[in-house]
Amino acid sequence: MYSGNVMGEHMYAAPTTADRSGMQPGDIIPVSAPQLPDGIVIRDATHADTASLEPVIRLADPDNPDGSWRALPSVIDQSLAPEPLTYARVVEDSASEALVGGMLALPATWAFTHPMLLGSPNAHIIAGLVACLDSLAVVDQWRGKGIARALVTEAEKAAGSHPAGKLGAAVLYATHEPELTDFYARLGFTLSPDGIGIPTPAGLICHGPLKGFKFSVKPLRTGVQMEPMATPYGRHLVIRGVLPVPAR
Repeated sequence: MYSGNVMGEHMYAAPTTADRSGMQPGDIIPVSAPQLPDGIVIRDATHADTASLEPVIRLADPDNPDGSWRALPSVIDQSLAPEPLTYARVVEDSASEALVGGMLALPATWAFTHPMLLGSPNAHIIAGLVACLDSLAVVDQWRGKGIARALVTEAEKAAGSHPAGKLGAAVLYATHEPELTDFYARLGFTLSPDGIGIPTPAGLICHGPLKGFKFSVKPLRTGVQMEPMATPYGRHLVIRGVLPVPAR
């Protein structure tokens, strides 16, 4: 599955570094969204949006027969669960009620089939603590207006928090085309061409993009450290501090 493909944005000025004074390890890093054009709103996707959202989300991944747009009803179902790890958002033009963009953020479902995690409770832990910006798209006429940047911020806020006040995901990653590297870098993501490595009690768990794609990662909490390292599978961005810190 190609994840985090963005259609509709190019480059923006680097965001202002958030003031982290007084923050403790494990605190959620605050993010601020750009101002949207007049009449444009971002809201939760509903079942009624399925037919209109599918062609929008498909823009992010048109050639993938297993793209999330094919399972959109199920993704929306999961996003409406009481304690979701899946988030579906739409961008609506309030004047026409047309959907002009959309975003899907998912847990790291690959953890459930990783050979080092099969049958282990660590699979559920990793899936919940590592979030994937799976699909993001903006229709042609609304591109270049900050909407894609706002959707990335929406994914960060949704994945990094939890409605019950518990810790959400520690990191958000996106698999993307090489030409989108600057877009993600300007939003605070770090490039790792060969994927990510997560230290666990079972050893280093590695996951990477498909050939021809790049991998960019952003911490969502303080205390997360990322370091490029050589692994048996390539040069991965090893992420430490993904597991929750002890209660203070």
